[in-house]
Amino acid sequence: MRRQPFYRIMPSVATLGLALVAGSPASGQSPTSSAVDTFYVSADAAADGNGSQRNPFLSLTQAEAASAAGDTIFLVASGRGAALDGGITLKPRQRLIGVGADGELREQVDERVRLTNSAPLPGGIMVHLSERNEVAGIHFMNMGNAAIAGHGRKHSGTYIHHATFTGNAEEHVEDERGLVYAISFDTDGGAVDDIRVEDSTFADGEDLGAIRVFQSGNSRGHYRFRGNDFSDLGGRAYFVRTQHRSHAETIILDSTADNIGRGERNSDSIIPYLMGQSEQVMLVRNYHFKNTNQEGSASNTGIEAYLFGSPRPDEANWCTGCKLTLKILDSVIENAVTDPIQFSNSGTNSELSYEIRNTRVSGGDPRQGGGGISLNVQGAPDSGGSTTLLVEDSDVIGTTGYGFTLNRLGDSDGHTVTVDLGGGVLGSRGHNRFIDNEKGTMRVPPSRISAQHNWWDGGAPTVYDSDDRPTDARQLLVAPMLQTDPR
Repeated sequence: MRRQPFYRIMPSVATLGLALVAGSPASGQSPTSSAVDTFYVSADAAADGNGSQRNPFLSLTQAEAASAAGDTIFLVASGRGAALDGGITLKPRQRLIGVGADGELREQVDERVRLTNSAPLPGGIMVHLSERNEVAGIHFMNMGNAAIAGHGRKHSGTYIHHATFTGNAEEHVEDERGLVYAISFDTDGGAVDDIRVEDSTFADGEDLGAIRVFQSGNSRGHYRFRGNDFSDLGGRAYFVRTQHRSHAETIILDSTADNIGRGERNSDSIIPYLMGQSEQVMLVRNYHFKNTNQEGSASNTGIEAYLFGSPRPDEANWCTGCKLTLKILDSVIENAVTDPIQFSNSGTNSELSYEIRNTRVSGGDPRQGGGGISLNVQGAPDSGGSTTLLVEDSDVIGTTGYGFTLNRLGDSDGHTVTVDLGGGVLGSRGHNRFIDNEKGTMRVPPSRISAQHNWWDGGAPTVYDSDDRPTDARQLLVAPMLQTDPR
């Protein structure tokens, strides 16, 4: 994980309210602005503490009652390794920062201030957000509810960084798959902007997911996630769900994931999940996924885009005009337990645009769409809409299935599909490599697919029809072929 330099937070600096990370002031704050006041909380404090640095509060409840908008609350690490137990509802522009006794933000994960909340359900949220809050330097442990929640209140300007999230409580809130998520953003109206989660770690929870975004109504949201690490989780790393007419824009940068989907779950590590007439724009760049322990069910992909629809129940939320733009750049997807990258459209009248550039798919055991890259086109007849897929400078190597599959799920002739693996109308230059995929290079229905200027392991591509029978590759625009391996 990429690390940033830290300022030392001595009392005089803390009083000034300076940002902790060089070059990253709290959202909406100037590095020279004054905080109204500063409070300290420690699990080692006396019960009659006054919140000062020398005599901290013993509980977050005391700090919440004493503090005002714009204040900074420092959680001081326990010298005996004790965890604070409780929760806090932050006021606008407040900062909740975990530090050591020396006043420094804890760079090492195992030194961060420990926090849990053993309140009975439906309680248990540790930090309830409002606008322009900053949360950093804390180890959130054993989630019974969300560790950090933006629910029912505006939470624009949220900045979460250098935090750790591990474990789930035995008794916890449960979504439809029995999971609790560490960070949960829920917006049902208006707009939320400048929400960031960076340089944080999520690990070790069979019933734990990491970051969940739920948007509904006519809401709009903008999210930026960077430098996060996920491992050994039952739930997804990044779960972005939109419904009704909501709109979400998400940037995911420089993240890593391993062993997502514990408990034989369908927990695709990144998934834009669309319902109704919602819209999403998502960029994934420099993402490194692997599944060392082969966790998860046969539906547990590396990255998936999913448009909700038939034959699922809840017909009122089927996609009937969703829009999605998804770009996957400069990434590595290794050893997925099923399809490494899958795009699945169960809705109707959708407009979908996919790009994969400079990305490596290695290994994987495709058991749904059947490919290292699987494009599953909506199945309703005369449903309209369109799908485009561009793949450039990418590798699909060593899967147990096909390198690429195009699956029409029914009479979907009314849905326009354009696939450009090189030399086509979308502008792909090709330079892809399809090597050692056990079932063959491609499985496609009778379609005109552009796939020029690629490397097929020194020969011509092996092509199969929708019934897994060898077919004439002349239906594909594959020539010219590269004469040497582009790598």
